[in-house]
Amino acid sequence: MPNSKVITLYDISSREGRVTGSWNAMSLKTRLSLNFKKLPFQIVWLEYPEIEPTMQRIGVITTYTKRDGSPFYTVPVIMDPNHPTPDGKPTIIADSWKIAEYLDEKYPEPGLLFPKGSKSLQSVFHDYATKTILVSIRPILATRVMDILNDGSLEYWRVTREAYFGAKLEEICPKGSEKWNDTWETLQKGFSEIAAHLEKNGPDHDFVIGTQATFADLVLMSMLQIIYLVIPDEWEERIQHWDNGTWKKIREGSAAWL
Repeated sequence: MPNSKVITLYDISSREGRVTGSWNAMSLKTRLSLNFKKLPFQIVWLEYPEIEPTMQRIGVITTYTKRDGSPFYTVPVIMDPNHPTPDGKPTIIADSWKIAEYLDEKYPEPGLLFPKGSKSLQSVFHDYATKTILVSIRPILATRVMDILNDGSLEYWRVTREAYFGAKLEEICPKGSEKWNDTWETLQKGFSEIAAHLEKNGPDHDFVIGTQATFADLVLMSMLQIIYLVIPDEWEERIQHWDNGTWKKIREGSAAWL
């Protein structure tokens, strides 16, 4: 966008040399959205314990709460200086869906993430794909994410994920266990269900809604990318071959936006 000031994206850091770029599925949706819109942006990399104080400092308004009712801050968050608030400060938006809506409103070109009349359908797909893929693979990712985090995030990740699952990370889904095998069976079934839905568009339609990428496609791409980055061995051995190579094709098709 000509003469556009740089937007700031707040994202979660990773171990140097292990992962390049965004790896968190939520942040990836926003990274993909910004690149889809061809908007210049910079990234502020944060360790997990830095997220809450940083968001409080810059004035993020969150609608999420912890179990004790206190505010819960997470990423992605963007800071946009091109459309300041009435008091002259950059606009700050949290949550990947809300960010996508904001980008469509302020930057309708070169294309809409939510073409007219598609938002309700995309919302259904968003929730369906999240439950089918991201929630299903969460037990496997829980341990492997430790491999890509910097030291400053390791303790936070372990404490919060062990509290969520009610078990030590190493006990959540050990490789080769019944839980491990059941998780992969469920995941493959879910991927195949989504592939069957996509096939209904016909061979000449590569996206969820026809011939043009929308936010629904970026959601799917973000989930494939976190798997590719966090468990590359399983991607190579399993997922890229599933459903006649559908997922490999979709992930590689998103390269320009990653």
